[in-house]
Order: sequence, then structure tokens, then C-alpha cells
Amino acid sequence: RLIDHPRGVEILPSRCEATAIKCLLERHSLKYTVETKSNVEYISTNGRFPVLIFNERDVVSGFAELLDYLTKKGYTLSDKLSVEERCDMDTYSALITARLEVLELFTAWLIEENYTHVTLPAYTKHSTWPLTAILPFYKRRQVHRLIASQSEWYDISGEMMLPETKSVANALSQRLSDTPGTFFKDPTTGKDIVTELDCLVYGHLNAIFMTKLPNYRMKRALGLHSRLIQYCKHMESTYGMKKHGSW
Repeated sequence: RLIDHPRGVEILPSRCEATAIKCLLERHSLKYTVETKSNVEYISTNGRFPVLIFNERDVVSGFAELLDYLTKKGYTLSDKLSVEERCDMDTYSALITARLEVLELFTAWLIEENYTHVTLPAYTKHSTWPLTAILPFYKRRQVHRLIASQSEWYDISGEMMLPETKSVANALSQRLSDTPGTFFKDPTTGKDIVTELDCLVYGHLNAIFMTKLPNYRMKRALGLHSRLIQYCKHMESTYGMKKHGSW
């Protein structure tokens, strides 16, 4: 079972994680049902969501915990990679979780237009007073402290937004080629190898490109890199990921 927010309550960071999780489950041909609960954030074991429940006893929260759980159960998409390629995969995965996710949090919670018109109404949709005032206040403060603790973010006002986004986009684009494909290729056949990294990157990029926000500098900065858009379209058309969005 995959437990997520009800429709209309998804906020950019959780939508990114949900899309990545669904991609990973589908690449492993693992069937799942979707349930919606307004309190999913508090069901989570680590504050991340969606939450997955396996066999009615194993509770897994977020992409990283799911990946670890599946690996221990013998599920892997990257068994054909060399040791060097596995290191590369870990490096690019860290780029998403340590940097792009921070940008997503900043975009949703700390850009005033997005917070006021999208994040706040969604976050408080199923709450009543005084929780509608208390919960978003504490959540926003939590996000602010998290981003302020990042040594790279010398200006919490948003001055770092564009250069940080461009840096992430450049790193991903340079890894991809002009020819549509995944991050890794089979050295013998030259065919795509779809790995956990592809599920993670596609999940985040797809959700970013498909989410509508009043002030979306991050989306515009990523959209300037044609290889990233080309990559998303390739994943959709070649590997059947269209259900998570369409161009």
C-alpha cells in the first residue's frame, strides 16, 4: 500500500518524491494500491512521504528508505553497473537529495507567492483552527532552519536560487548526451540501463516541470537545458512513464 496526501494537497517536494517512488515500484513490476490520508506526514517513520506498507507490517517512508528496503529484499536495477558507475550513481543521487530537494523546499515554502497561494492552502486543507495557523508556522520555520544550515546557502533570501539551480542542471546535463537515453549504457550493446538513479531524477524533474506555481524560477532555469527535457520525454515515451505527467 502506498499512502499519500489526498489530491489537491500535494506540495512540490512530496510530489517529486511520490513520482520517484512510483517509478521505482513500476520498474520492479511491483503492484501497489494508493490510499490517501491527510495525516500521512505523521504516519511517516522519518518525516518523509509517501509512506509504503508491505505485508501489513513493514513501514517504509520516502524514496531512500524504500530503495534500502528493496535492496535488502534482492531487488536491484543496477546490477549491471561497474564499481565506478555505482560510485557515479551514488554521486548523482546525492546531488538530487542534498541540493535539488533543498531547492524544491525553498520554492514551495519560502517564496512568498508560492507559499501564500499554493503551499499554505494545500497544507491546511484538511485542518481546522487553530491548527491551520500553528502547523504551517512550525513547518515553514523548520524548512527555513534546514536551508539556513546548508553551508552553500549564504543568502536565505533567495539570492542563491538561480545559481544553485543552474549548477544542478549543468551537472545533470553534462552527464547526459545529446542522444536521448538514460544515465548509463550497456557497454556491450550500447542500450539503456534504467537504474534507480533514473527513477529518482525523472521523478523529480517530471514533478517540477508539471507543477504549476505563481513564481517558478527553478522550473524556468531547469527548462533552459534541452537535454533535461529531452531526457524526460525519452523516459516517458520509451519506458511508459506518461501516467505521471504529459508534455
